[in-house]
Amino acid sequence: MSAKTKAATRPVARPALSREVVADRAVELADIEGLEAVTVRRLATELGVTPMALYWHFRTKEELLAGLGDRVLDSVRVPEATGDWAADLRTALVALIAAMRPHPQLADLVAERMLQHPHGRDLTEIALGTLADAGFAPAPASYLAMLALRTAIALVTGDQVDDSGMTAEEREEQQRRKTAMIRSLPPKQYPALVAHADAMTYCSDVDMFFELGVDHYIAGVKGMAPLSR
Repeated sequence: MSAKTKAATRPVARPALSREVVADRAVELADIEGLEAVTVRRLATELGVTPMALYWHFRTKEELLAGLGDRVLDSVRVPEATGDWAADLRTALVALIAAMRPHPQLADLVAERMLQHPHGRDLTEIALGTLADAGFAPAPASYLAMLALRTAIALVTGDQVDDSGMTAEEREEQQRRKTAMIRSLPPKQYPALVAHADAMTYCSDVDMFFELGVDHYIAGVKGMAPLSR
């Protein structure tokens, strides 16, 4: 056998199994097929190991799901403070959305890990600090920080932008049915809805969708801020 043939038949080395390798493959599965596809047995098959090998890194399904939320938060770029409370709050919200946008299936897992992960704690600290600077007492500041997190989740998981967990054909069929349903409404009773059927179904400018969502939240907070009145 020639040296070239030996090289061609040599097995491809797999990356060493680690917590990060397992979590990253699970993230990929969730992005493509949805969170329900993430099981220990499926991951073991994907990674070419036995299910027991995974338990060295994640002892339970709950630990695995927490690890997925952590991997998303690992990618957060925590912004520097500028002293402008509204700008800093906006930047922190944008940073969280940017990390979650590629992984809408994991958004709720991120919410559960916010105070367990250093980046989540840093973003929460920014939110609470800026809201305190705007004059909010601890209770409303805390509630508004929670609402910022829920705003981020609602934006990344919105039906207009989240096409994860389904094939292109399934997505197209879902959108076609939604458009047809809106267009079938009585135009005299719902003229605006019928006129906006395409825009209500197809999000042609995803960046605008996110910008409007963030601006809506920040404008509301600014309008309520005691030190802005």
